[in-house]
Amino acid sequence: MGAASAAATILYFPFKAAFALGGGVVGGLAYVFSGFSESTAKNIWVPSVYGTYVITPEHLSGDRPVRFLGVAAEDEGLVPAPTPVPEPAQ
Repeated sequence: MGAASAAATILYFPFKAAFALGGGVVGGLAYVFSGFSESTAKNIWVPSVYGTYVITPEHLSGDRPVRFLGVAAEDEGLVPAPTPVPEPAQ
């Protein structure tokens, strides 16, 4: 599993790194062109820069998900709140 995860990382990492680099640049441009809106930039930075960079044996066995698109931690306030479920009409 170690050799397979190393081989998978060699194939996967360049794509993730290029995506993160591109997201960093685009997020920076969005920050400037949105009037320095940090939330606009973070909506681009979080999915592009966060995520999995190295494939481990846990990823290959299915014990841990591979996240090409990153997810912000809940304590950062960047994860959208769950959509409320409407109550049925009476």
